[in-house]
Amino acid sequence: MIMKRNLPLLSLARSCIGRLACDRTAASGVEFALVLPILIVLLFGTVDLGHALTVSRKIDEIASSTGDMIAQQSTWAKTDVTKLLSGASFILQPYETTGLTITVTVNDVDNSGKATVNWSAAFNTSSLASGTTSAIDIPAKIQETGVQVVLTRVQYTLTTPVSAFFSNFTGQNGYSFDHHFFNRPRVSDTISYN
Repeated sequence: MIMKRNLPLLSLARSCIGRLACDRTAASGVEFALVLPILIVLLFGTVDLGHALTVSRKIDEIASSTGDMIAQQSTWAKTDVTKLLSGASFILQPYETTGLTITVTVNDVDNSGKATVNWSAAFNTSSLASGTTSAIDIPAKIQETGVQVVLTRVQYTLTTPVSAFFSNFTGQNGYSFDHHFFNRPRVSDTISYN
């Protein structure tokens, strides 16, 4: 009697297992479960890269607009340059500006093409001393003896949640930007600093 009751259960179990083995309707669910983590990483990576590209564009704008404004006048007061650099930092918003450094140097170029700092001003960092060699080589195409060159250098590190997560693997603590921009004086060959 016990054998007769187990026979229908065994038959039912075999038919259920057979149907499950032949059923392919859940294959897309399994594929989705395997692909979903990759899609999530791609989404976060795309958003992260978008932030990095936006910050890069803003840093270029800071460097070009600051250098352009310095080049438009033949004389600058120290307080005016300080206000200009402080105001230029607002271009980076809504991103944090504590790690942003802006350095403006007006360089003299001699006959041999060597550039030395005439005067310098900085935001969130120290300015370069007068007479020191330029931090960045000035291209020969824009060098002219007796004509100063305005060099604006902007440095910034953007740390995002994704870059912070991958810092253990890459050794980098975010996206580091170091952009510079050259301008020549517009009004006269030299720019004085009081």
